[in-house]
Amino acid sequence: MAGGKGTRLASLKGNINKHALPVYDRPMIEYPIRTLVEGGVTEILVLLNWRNPEAILEILEESNRFGCEIYYRYIKEVDGPGRQLWLAEKWVRNENFVLMLGDSLYLHPLQFDDVQAPHIWTMPLNGLDDPSKYGQVTVAGNRVLTLVDKPKDQVSDLIQTATWVLPPDAFEKARVLEQTVQGEVHIGMLAEEYVREGRMTHTSLPAGSYLDLGTPEALYKAAELVRGMPWQMPASTLVK
Repeated sequence: MAGGKGTRLASLKGNINKHALPVYDRPMIEYPIRTLVEGGVTEILVLLNWRNPEAILEILEESNRFGCEIYYRYIKEVDGPGRQLWLAEKWVRNENFVLMLGDSLYLHPLQFDDVQAPHIWTMPLNGLDDPSKYGQVTVAGNRVLTLVDKPKDQVSDLIQTATWVLPPDAFEKARVLEQTVQGEVHIGMLAEEYVREGRMTHTSLPAGSYLDLGTPEALYKAAELVRGMPWQMPASTLVK
């Protein structure tokens, strides 16, 4: 998902898609693409909306340099990721799928082949960032017991990162949320439904291995985190 108005970054981006903003040495959108490919994903659908989607199209034009095939869907309206999930329904073709927000920075690899849907990746926040930006969870073993989507008051130091492996029934659940929720529908709300059903599992990541890039402070911190880090993608897929 590489849309949204990016209001938290309005002072930096003007009218361009926030996922085109630089994070140290490359555009933001290239980080989630890299993480998906490293995890074994070979086909990626980029969901775009709002203004100037062509910036992302130009950045990702030569998708073969990432080692994957990249496709696109566009809709002008901005009403939350959960209300736009239907754009991917026919493309998914009744299979499990990985959903990742485009302003996600992972400094630890994710593996998608060994998990069953629904599944999330969690991380101890440990003061790295503002906790109100994140869904917060409690767990027992690999099972997620509770999930609160972006609470005003911190309820847990363990956060949900912005990647989900979802089963095909996610589309039907999203349609129900569309009809019952006023305003934006977030993917965290969808994840809460699976938690209530007792179906959600998780993989814990090391502290400091994930960051939401949606604020100026996070962009600055991300540049410091990635500077000088060796990238794990094959040399042939790196940005020239």
